[in-house]
Amino acid sequence: KEDKLINNYKYEINKDINLPNGHNIEILENSNQTDNYICRISKDDVTFPLYVRTRQNGDKMMVKNLKGSKKINDIFIDKKINLSERDTWPIVVDSNNTIIWLPGLKKSQFDKQNTQKYDIILRYY
Repeated sequence: KEDKLINNYKYEINKDINLPNGHNIEILENSNQTDNYICRISKDDVTFPLYVRTRQNGDKMMVKNLKGSKKINDIFIDKKINLSERDTWPIVVDSNNTIIWLPGLKKSQFDKQNTQKYDIILRYY
């Protein structure tokens, strides 16, 4: 199986990012949204800077409200994401390569609610 270079990317999140899949990730000042297109993160829980990258073999995340971890590939299967989209789907990680968010699909245990303390809000659109 060949790795396609066009499908591999990694960007530091310090401003709005235009992703190769045609979507964007932006940093917001505030938002009342609570769906999977918004993620609130506290610097107490993760190591900054944050990055957005493509999937890697063996990727797992600690899904919010789920005990234990789940493979990213299994999440793609559960959400019926096409094989062609999986290679370019963005994954938000911290500096330790811990998966924080699968934009539009799943949040990790690091996501904060409106009422909790957080330092950054990311939006995927």
